[in-house]
Amino acid sequence: MPGEQSQQVPIKIVALNGSPRKGGNTDLLIGEFLAGAREAGAEGEVVYLDDLTIRPAAELGDVQKERVDLRADDDCRSVLDKVIAADIVVIGSPVYWQGVTAQLKCFIDRFSCHYAQPWFNEGMKGKIWAALVPFGASDPDEAEWVTRPLEIWVGHFKGQYAGAVAVSAFRKGAVADKPEAMQAARELGRQAVQTRRF
Repeated sequence: MPGEQSQQVPIKIVALNGSPRKGGNTDLLIGEFLAGAREAGAEGEVVYLDDLTIRPAAELGDVQKERVDLRADDDCRSVLDKVIAADIVVIGSPVYWQGVTAQLKCFIDRFSCHYAQPWFNEGMKGKIWAALVPFGASDPDEAEWVTRPLEIWVGHFKGQYAGAVAVSAFRKGAVADKPEAMQAARELGRQAVQTRRF
């Protein structure tokens, strides 16, 4: 109707927490990211992958278009549906032996079951992605074991990489004593929403 203000659809965020430690550094960074995103008008949800049953990918067929997920009876598809419905996807994971946690890797590997399906590729296209990466090592480049693969995934899905907050924080909850990292996560949340909006 003329003169009526249109209702803006909230931007949806799903944060995949690959850490098994609730209240840990990954969890705290995600909380700050979502706080900043909500300040910018978005809606956010955290998925604690360790609470779910997501098995490694089963045998994959040689013909990609004919592949099916042989383990579709677990929680993977419900999480994938949340990712597809989201505008912004946050990957939260500490660095475990030069990569993301097994909880997160099992979920990512299951993408291969749907790799050639139009619903999957269209649904994953054009999202904003961000990473939150605590790590125990002193080397500031340690986070690249998580962020570099993510940048490649983002390119594959024709998305946009909003950036990462990476911080050396070994003890559980230690990141709370690093206000600059917490503020950076909050600001990244705000920026990701603004990027998606404009």
